[in-house]
Amino acid sequence: MLLLLALQPAHPSAPEPPGPNLDEGEGEQAPLGPELDEGDLPLALAERARSVQQLPVGARMAAISELLVDRPYLNDAAGEGRAPDLDPPVRYDAWDCLTFVEEVLALALAGDPTAAPRVRESLRYGEGGGRLYEDRHHFMLEQWVPRAIANGWLEDITAQVGETHLIRKRVTPRTWAGWGKRRLFQVPDDKLPTGDYALPVMSTGAALESIDQIPDGALILTVRRPREGVPIVVTHLGFKLPGSGQPLMRHATKMGSRPRVRNERLAWYLEHVEWYHHWPVEGVNILMPRDFGPRRSRLPAG
Repeated sequence: MLLLLALQPAHPSAPEPPGPNLDEGEGEQAPLGPELDEGDLPLALAERARSVQQLPVGARMAAISELLVDRPYLNDAAGEGRAPDLDPPVRYDAWDCLTFVEEVLALALAGDPTAAPRVRESLRYGEGGGRLYEDRHHFMLEQWVPRAIANGWLEDITAQVGETHLIRKRVTPRTWAGWGKRRLFQVPDDKLPTGDYALPVMSTGAALESIDQIPDGALILTVRRPREGVPIVVTHLGFKLPGSGQPLMRHATKMGSRPRVRNERLAWYLEHVEWYHHWPVEGVNILMPRDFGPRRSRLPAG
């Protein structure tokens, strides 16, 4: 899965964060089993998802994703299993930032882990669509975010958390034609999204002031300052968890000497991204998974 949002260039002088204590407030990680690393849903993960079905969505996400902490980061981690992207549609041995969030949401929002593929495919391709590379929601601003909201999986709560401003982006065929990274996406021109897009954003300072108002399980999207001729603004995402004394962000990240799924102190992360001077960060967008909606109404029986 080729996703530019998985690219997280940190400022060269940015130090490695003080390592969060992954044992603090976290249970012992159950082994997933090497024979189940790719494709099949690991038994430990299925059992964990079933055991936490009655918890609030943030607690479900925390418990499920706990078993994936320390798994390696891999850019372009998933695909359709056929040309032009031969990566497997689902895997449990490695993640990029989006495939990690998609899988955690799928397992947390499905009524049963056997239904998780339907949630994942809805997030990745939309309702009623085929699993085709050209139909995948490659672009966060134009596709993934608005369609996940429209299909009932997520709600934009940025303005409910704190002071928010709106960024706007007009994307035309000329935008795509002039974008240097267009060649990385083997999507026909007529399938590229165009139009006027908007996204509510909190500055990192406002997010820090309102950090205790961000619900557990909320997705934190890193939004860059809009650039002329560049169709993307969202470059990373993870989700908020409770921590021992201060909230955490769990994400699949390239930061540090060993890219992997890891926890950061959310306050540290919000301060850290202000160091991205080459392409400055505008702020964050906050999306909340919708609990007990699509889990019951959008998954057909059988």
